[in-house]
Amino acid sequence: MNHIIKVFKGSLVGLGSILPGISGSMVATILKIYTELITALNQFTQKPIKAILSVWQYIVGVLLGYLIGFFLIKIFLENFPIPFTLLFIGFIIGSIPSVTPELKNKPKAWHHFLVMGLAIVMMVLFLFVQETNAAAQGWTYYLVVFMIGFITAASLITPGLSAATLLMALGYFNLLISLVDDVFRALVTFNFSEVMPYLPMLLMLILGVLIGMIVIGKVMYQVLIHYKVHFYMAVLGIILISPFNILFELQSSTETNVFDTSWITWVAGIILCGLGFYTTYHLSTKKSLKENEHD
Repeated sequence: MNHIIKVFKGSLVGLGSILPGISGSMVATILKIYTELITALNQFTQKPIKAILSVWQYIVGVLLGYLIGFFLIKIFLENFPIPFTLLFIGFIIGSIPSVTPELKNKPKAWHHFLVMGLAIVMMVLFLFVQETNAAAQGWTYYLVVFMIGFITAASLITPGLSAATLLMALGYFNLLISLVDDVFRALVTFNFSEVMPYLPMLLMLILGVLIGMIVIGKVMYQVLIHYKVHFYMAVLGIILISPFNILFELQSSTETNVFDTSWITWVAGIILCGLGFYTTYHLSTKKSLKENEHD
């Protein structure tokens, strides 16, 4: 059962990494698995097998989250934007009680609150990021795919950094969705002949993710050791402002007014928001209870 829970948490991190306005690392922090992932990444260059075995359930979950997310993201956001968005807002709101214990009884100075304020400002600035039209051809296409993987890895590791938002700004968000969606459809239909042309790009994408996670993971490991209070103050600020970012992204990504819809849609969204809140809160508090028992 514990393996299933870890895979489920990993899938939420994967989903969070590909949704505009949401950071995969923020979801990992919400679910209290961020430190485990960073520690494993820091050990990867010295003890790669041990590091992978310690978090393999999360890795499987992240990959599942990617595959399922890219396949369903267009369908849900195009047909049920409000309920789907409120579900993730519920995840975020339910995370607040799981982050505050990391700051409890910790001395705080003005620079801790400054970091929190800067994190909020950074998230607000992301609201003004607009998708551009970019294209890549020839060998530069593979370089672009590598950078997409690197940026996605940064989102998995750096709280508040939304890979989807950055890729939208660079004009490659739709490219990534189309690439993964085409491969997923080909695999589901067992049409492996269509998968072959995508293999070089997939390898570059995976390489970008791996290198990004190792490099940025080592940086964030040092941050957690030397600036833990600063880190969690920034995370708290990000969590508080994220629901507004997500609602803004929801409206800006559609041509019609998504808020001018039937009350039934909002009721369904509120129910899903409550479900998301319960899921995140329950998973976080359950792990906290287990940790206290071991203590």
